[in-house]
Formats: sequence, C-alpha cells, structure tokens
Amino acid sequence: MQAITPYPLALVVADYVHRDPSTGKMTIIGTFSMIGGAEFPLVHPVMAVYAALTDGRGKMKVKLELIDVDEEREPIFSQEVEADFVDPRMILEINFHATNLQFVHSGEYRLQLSANEEFLVERRIIVLENDK
Repeated sequence: MQAITPYPLALVVADYVHRDPSTGKMTIIGTFSMIGGAEFPLVHPVMAVYAALTDGRGKMKVKLELIDVDEEREPIFSQEVEADFVDPRMILEINFHATNLQFVHSGEYRLQLSANEEFLVERRIIVLENDK
C-alpha cells in the first residue's frame, strides 16, 4: 500500500512529555513558545515535542527539525521516527525529546514536522536575550 501523508492535529512544545505505560495516555508538562538566556550561544537543557497526526495510510518516516528562521545553518535538532498508520481513522501520537540544544543567537527559530519528506506543520520558537 502506498503511504498517504497524514494531517497534523497538534504540535506542542514542552519541558516534558510522558506516555503512561499502562494506559498509553500522554501527559504534557510545561508548555512554552519562548526561551530566554543572558549569554549566547545559549544551551537549552531539554525540550519535548508532542505531535498528533491522523488520516495517514501506510508506513512512513516522520521527522522533526529545529532550524533558524533563515535556514542559514544546519538544523539544531533533527529526529526521525517510523510511523505505521494501519487505519486512517487512528490518531498517532509521537513524542520527540532533545537535550542540550545550542542556539547561536537570539531570534526566531522553527520546529518543522514532515512525513516522508513532505512538510506538515511548523511552530515558531522565539529565543530572547535577557538582561544580565
């Protein structure tokens, strides 16, 4: 069966995403859209991203990348997972985890989600320079 690109329902940025092993339910803790720091390069210790997709068909690769808005550098973070939509009505929940993310400068960054190299959705992350 040919893979059909899914429809994104959610892309949530947080400190932590946990899947309960007994129920399969997800818990999202500490959502945010901005990061601040006094010195650059800034190292952000941990970021979790929850994605929910539906309407997909077949097996595919789902990738999350964190890039600077001008795409002048290599992605700060990139992670790819295998997804299998056995039923198009299902909602596939994926959590991505990144540690020690290094932001070279303040400004706008983007989290971009794709499936089989086709863009699905993106989220803006603003990185601010705080007063020392």
